[in-house]
Amino acid sequence: MKLMAAEEQLVHVTLTGDRAGDYLVIDESPDGELTLVPDTSIAAISRRHNLTPATLAEFEAEYGPVGPPDGEG
Repeated sequence: MKLMAAEEQLVHVTLTGDRAGDYLVIDESPDGELTLVPDTSIAAISRRHNLTPATLAEFEAEYGPVGPPDGEG
């Protein structure tokens, strides 16, 4: 199931225990039953793996100096 722009409008929940992780509520029935799918957004994946963006210094150490914008973008 692909959730893109609509994903931002869904309710996010975090579960603990056997099914720990970030999930999105895609449906709620009148009796309160929820249908959940794993949150596969970049933000959720980054949290799961404790990732942080590289600093400019780290980026340049790996890939070389960043030049001025070239006007293409």
